[in-house]
Amino acid sequence: MLHIIANTRFFLTDFVMERLRDTASVRVLAHDSRRRGALKSLAKLVESYLPLQADQSLYFAPDYLKQLQAIAPTDSVLIFGIENLKELRILRRFIRARRCSIFTWNPVQDYQQNAALRLLHIRALKSLGMKVYTFDPEDARRHDLTLVPQVYRDVAPYIQTQVSPDIDLYFVGQDKGRLPTLQGILHAAQQAGLRTHFHVTPDKGRTYSAAEKSLLASSSISYAENLALINRAHCLVEVAQPHQSGPTVRSLEAAFFGKKLLTTRASAAQDTWFSPDRVFIAPEAVSQLGTWIKQPLPALEAALLQPHDMLHWCRQFD
Repeated sequence: MLHIIANTRFFLTDFVMERLRDTASVRVLAHDSRRRGALKSLAKLVESYLPLQADQSLYFAPDYLKQLQAIAPTDSVLIFGIENLKELRILRRFIRARRCSIFTWNPVQDYQQNAALRLLHIRALKSLGMKVYTFDPEDARRHDLTLVPQVYRDVAPYIQTQVSPDIDLYFVGQDKGRLPTLQGILHAAQQAGLRTHFHVTPDKGRTYSAAEKSLLASSSISYAENLALINRAHCLVEVAQPHQSGPTVRSLEAAFFGKKLLTTRASAAQDTWFSPDRVFIAPEAVSQLGTWIKQPLPALEAALLQPHDMLHWCRQFD
């Protein structure tokens, strides 16, 4: 059996559970990384470096510990989106599985973290005795990680065919230093007379000008609201981080929902679902954006998306 230990901070965790609910050979464990408080932090620190008896944990809740202990030596484990080294050290103590893998959903060089510390972090992940997987081709090449496709899920129940798109370009996400790029895309869209909906939340601790604040939202939106806006959009906007070459979830949303994609990621030309009528790579030829939006969207073969669907994607870790 494959056990997926999924970080509850990621929206996809609920979707993972729903998609795999009726699959007898896959079991999903919800890992809560939001356990707060000084005592919990101290317990995590102590337990990660001074292991207790094999059947005890200061940090994990008793019911969660029982789920970990139920994993058999003949099983496989995929740790999905958990990168806290202390938590991973504790997890590793209780996992007896024959195969244990980590899928990291962040680029090695994150937009706001020290590059040298991130390199040390990825080396520490690799030292835990688990194979580390990434969706990013450049990270796989530079850091000797194992490359797998980006992952999403079947969204057929969420596609609203009766909705007539009234948004040409849709972006949702945290600033992450991308606001100047988004401003440029907005300007090009306005020049082309396109309808836009950009929901950008600010970075913590950053000071914004009055003009920048006018483009920012005061709060994030729920994933249900995001799905509703995707259904209303002709094209989704992906602004990748500087060191990212692999497709973000936005790319997968566009492909699975049958939407066009505007992306700043030059490597998008290598995506299996790429076609010039489907994917617009900015900033090249932004003057053609208005014409491109109006062109028909070519059909996409379902077989191209299957390797990215969680139901099939997870099998490679068993």
